[in-house]
Amino acid sequence: MVQNAIVKQRIGEGVVQVSLLRQMECGLHCDGACAGCTQKPTQEILALASDPIGTKPGDVVEVEPTSGHNISTSVVVFLLPCVGLGAGYMLGQSLLHLGDIAALGTALLGLVLGFVPAWLINRAILRSKAPEFAVLKLLH
Repeated sequence: MVQNAIVKQRIGEGVVQVSLLRQMECGLHCDGACAGCTQKPTQEILALASDPIGTKPGDVVEVEPTSGHNISTSVVVFLLPCVGLGAGYMLGQSLLHLGDIAALGTALLGLVLGFVPAWLINRAILRSKAPEFAVLKLLH
């Protein structure tokens, strides 16, 4: 999804910090100067963007999210806990010959073990500081 942003500062070679503009019905063509505007964003959303065109702070640009590994990350985050839950229950029922309540305990253990990769991936993404967006063009 392409959206507009304002370049805040240069972080490094080819990387800028941008303030994402929320898409509004009015398009904020009033430059946010309307005192009674209910559409003005209340909080600034900052993100990193790769900058192949050499923008400078204050430029309004069009950005799009980088594709990255979104699908595989989603599979790990959502599917592995479910697989862990089911595998834990089956392990408790079939292999350990536990009752229903005890098998629920092994299912919960499997669920927790399924969340571990999701937690590790989240930590790696937060520490990577890789640009989340790419600057497409300068608007004005």
